[in-house]
Amino acid sequence: MFDFFKKNKVEDTKTPVKLTYGEDRGGEQTEDLTLDGVQIDRNLFAHTVERYAPRTGVDISEEMLEMLTDYYEMVVRSNANVNLTAITEAKDFAIKHIIDSLMLHQFLEPNHKKKLMDVGTGAGLPTIPLAITHPNHKFAVIESQNKRYEFVKFACTNLNVCNIGINRYRAEEAGHRALYREKFEFATARAVAPLNVLCEYCLPMVMMGGYFLAMKGANFREEIDAADNAMFQLGGRLEEVREYELPTGEQRAIVVIKKVVPCRRNLPRSAAAIKKNPF
Repeated sequence: MFDFFKKNKVEDTKTPVKLTYGEDRGGEQTEDLTLDGVQIDRNLFAHTVERYAPRTGVDISEEMLEMLTDYYEMVVRSNANVNLTAITEAKDFAIKHIIDSLMLHQFLEPNHKKKLMDVGTGAGLPTIPLAITHPNHKFAVIESQNKRYEFVKFACTNLNVCNIGINRYRAEEAGHRALYREKFEFATARAVAPLNVLCEYCLPMVMMGGYFLAMKGANFREEIDAADNAMFQLGGRLEEVREYELPTGEQRAIVVIKKVVPCRRNLPRSAAAIKKNPF
């Protein structure tokens, strides 16, 4: 099978990190700690990640922390050129983006190098934090919006993250491609769509016996109730719900759906059909 991870490998590990994607904002980037009224506080970000990372089970090295901090600054700086996130304050970014993303660590066993697909990755979440902290695992991302896709490529290149395969596809297209269809032990999606729609986007890319890990907020129970038919149609079965609370007090959940039946060949449907008549 064609290895889509190889083509994004970066050979030059000595290239200095460039922290802004898009237009040249001028000046020395590492000295300008405010941008468009946003304070870039690397120390607060790093301290927050160090403080709360034990809740995720991830053992973060100094090198990983430095890479995560560079990633935080890269997203905030680039946010002025590309709409990546509404969360830019250092502590909130650390908790609501990094710590939340690392909650998927519990599924990535160190001795089983499984592959995870991130559907609609946006700014690279949750995959870039996971790839930084799990360098021996393989990840794939798809993102349909060109500027966000280009940002993720830019971030991986400048951070020298080599274990992510990146492509610009819509999920309903990728699910029919041999490169992706039923090729992943895990698929995940974060802040993309309601659960019934996500099942059709993600389950076609999950192999038999694999899992769709849907990252959801406090209303996950209502979404699960509304997704019963979608799970059935896509060959999924609700396995469990792992609830957790962020340090900010916000409720989160990972909805674990097991792939127990192969998807029909005509699924996923077109975006128009999904929108008009979701399961």
